[in-house]
Amino acid sequence: MIRAHKIRLDINNRQSTMLYRTCGSNRYAYNWMLNRSKELYEQGEKFDKLKLKREFNFHKKELLWMKEVNAHAVSNDANERVANSFTNFFKKQNRFPRFHSKKLGVGSFSLPGSEIKYEDQKVYICKLGWLRLREAIRFNYTKIYRITVSNKAGKWYISFTLEIDDNRTCENQTSSVGIDLGIKKCITCSDGTVIDNPRILKHYLNRLRKLNKQLSRRSKGSNNWWKSVYALRKCYERVSDIRKDFIHKFTTAITRKHGIICLEDLNVNGMVKNHKLAKHILDVAFGEIERQFMYKASEIRYVDRFYPSSKTCSSCGSVKDDLKLSDRTYECSICGLTLDRDLNASINIRNNAVSSTVTACGEFGDVMPSMKQELNSKSVDA
Repeated sequence: MIRAHKIRLDINNRQSTMLYRTCGSNRYAYNWMLNRSKELYEQGEKFDKLKLKREFNFHKKELLWMKEVNAHAVSNDANERVANSFTNFFKKQNRFPRFHSKKLGVGSFSLPGSEIKYEDQKVYICKLGWLRLREAIRFNYTKIYRITVSNKAGKWYISFTLEIDDNRTCENQTSSVGIDLGIKKCITCSDGTVIDNPRILKHYLNRLRKLNKQLSRRSKGSNNWWKSVYALRKCYERVSDIRKDFIHKFTTAITRKHGIICLEDLNVNGMVKNHKLAKHILDVAFGEIERQFMYKASEIRYVDRFYPSSKTCSSCGSVKDDLKLSDRTYECSICGLTLDRDLNASINIRNNAVSSTVTACGEFGDVMPSMKQELNSKSVDA
């Protein structure tokens, strides 16, 4: 299986400066190739990846500062990114490619595994030398496919794309559990496990408000303005790290106990259009929870988003149409079942997913056809 492993770099000022230059050169190469591709596209010519790369290699001979950085991290990587952007645009999966701005962040660059060396918690990159890592690679890998160096809130990270053996462990591979995601309760499992929402963003709202107010009162582009920008990015990074750590802990505990995870196909983009709940929905991070389950679990099964999991009785199967959002206890008028609303929904999700989503032969039913490719893919991202 393919696993991505992200580690923070422990570098000095000279190496940090070289990384900034490499990212800046990569951004320049991307913008130049995108501008040239846009000109050819308006003239009616087809996008040619190799021709674009040859033109840029001829152009960069005039740029002496380009010789100070790694050539593969600039021309090759930028060319791949432009090609991928146009591929997604032609497939109507994304909008027309846009130019990269320095104001949006420092940027990043990638290199194939054949261009680097890894030894004893250090990685060697041409023109950058040996870069120390905060920790060693935790996996027994057979091959390094690719690395990506990025900057987040002033900290440098390197992400290794590794080929490793399937190291997912579970107490019972045939055990299934239904999971109902919510705002008050982060998740409610069909086995009775309940994890409350820690509301991480709420604890940092005052700090974020002060930093945003401070940023709005300073002259845009000044040194003090950039200091406020960096402080704001650092605070957001803190919130993101705490949230990911919290999700990693309970997703790992659940997947080690159950082999089959049953989830709902939630329309998060539609849910966040409710401006009264959007902030709380995004703070729970439904997408991140699903993403971590996808590569940690042995198998994932989905329930259609239109299935009334909360209104259906998990005992007799009757549907209660007058159930309100404020009703936190489900009471069935037919069989007399009285159960917590979220627990009832999680049981229905498990029962429906196990019976209809995937057949005994491993073939997918008519529920969630868009997820077939993701579920069959062996590629995972940590």
